Amino acid sequence: MRDEIDARLRVLLAEPGPSRELVAVAGQGRSCPLAYRYRPDDLAGPAAFDCPTLYVVGGLYGNTAALSAILEHAGQEPTPPEIVFNGDFHYFDADPDAFAAIADGVFGHRATLGNVEYALNSPDSGLGCGCDYPDYVCETVVENSNAIVERLRDTARAFPDHLGRLAELPRHLTVEVAGQRVGIVHGDPESLAGWRLALEAMVPGDQAVRERTGWTGPATSAATLADWFRRCQIDVLASTHTGLPYAQDITVDDRPRLVINNGAAGLGNFNDGAYGVLTRISADTRPPPDSLYGRVLGGLRCDAIPVRYDLPRAVTGFLTTWPVGSPAHSSYFDRLRRGTELDLTQAIRLG
Repeated sequence: MRDEIDARLRVLLAEPGPSRELVAVAGQGRSCPLAYRYRPDDLAGPAAFDCPTLYVVGGLYGNTAALSAILEHAGQEPTPPEIVFNGDFHYFDADPDAFAAIADGVFGHRATLGNVEYALNSPDSGLGCGCDYPDYVCETVVENSNAIVERLRDTARAFPDHLGRLAELPRHLTVEVAGQRVGIVHGDPESLAGWRLALEAMVPGDQAVRERTGWTGPATSAATLADWFRRCQIDVLASTHTGLPYAQDITVDDRPRLVINNGAAGLGNFNDGAYGVLTRISADTRPPPDSLYGRVLGGLRCDAIPVRYDLPRAVTGFLTTWPVGSPAHSSYFDRLRRGTELDLTQAIRLG
């Protein structure tokens, strides 16, 4: 869960201070199972499907209000979009009714595996939340994420059929839109919960973001991105997991390519209010009226679209399950209802 992030978000984007204890990468929440690993070349196979419009929805985090907003938005499209939930659609939905609603909603569409979904089926008690948090993420965030997923495991045991479907999900997906190839991952092109597509890791670095998150390298260079695009044989790389949204373009072999990370669909992302973000990719090159930012790539339009969830409903559902003093409340409640300190302009990395 570069997506577990949300827990991370309150701390990640909080004012730095002496209470932000950092620990070495080890133990629950910081481990990376071998099953997470794959190669960029694995995305280079035939597309799983093609469509005129695609929604990539990462980090729903069990927010049923956000799910409703996404499906309502999709219903307003001229042509119904294909929706891919690319991991961490479960998280705060420890209430059985909420868990069932997320399960039914997601599997009415397409999905790929996130670290949360992997952790729900893992027999490894040492995995924790499975976020593979880097060492610059403070230990409090890691402990809270582990506790959230441990409680979610208790809920998930009552849904064996759903757990079976989760176990069959792919770790990545390649889709064709308007003749161009879109690679969908949860983390990065080498790991299910990889952090190399985090905003703070990208070159050129945003110093303010790096200071807020406490980031320490290695950075993800243009050369690394170019290698991934060549090996994946894709034009667009869509990710989530790390929780901070952005779009960044790059030219590879004289062709424009794009990295787009939706941050979180089920939490606030910016400093201008509480709303999620999804990635919309379409053969219709006209800018959507509600686009936050985007660009045309050949015959493809790629945009970040706000997920304006019913805030009172989302807050009520959250507090019913995660009251004051709970690990999810400590790490995520402020982000759910207020957003983050990230400015929208910091997410627009387009030439």
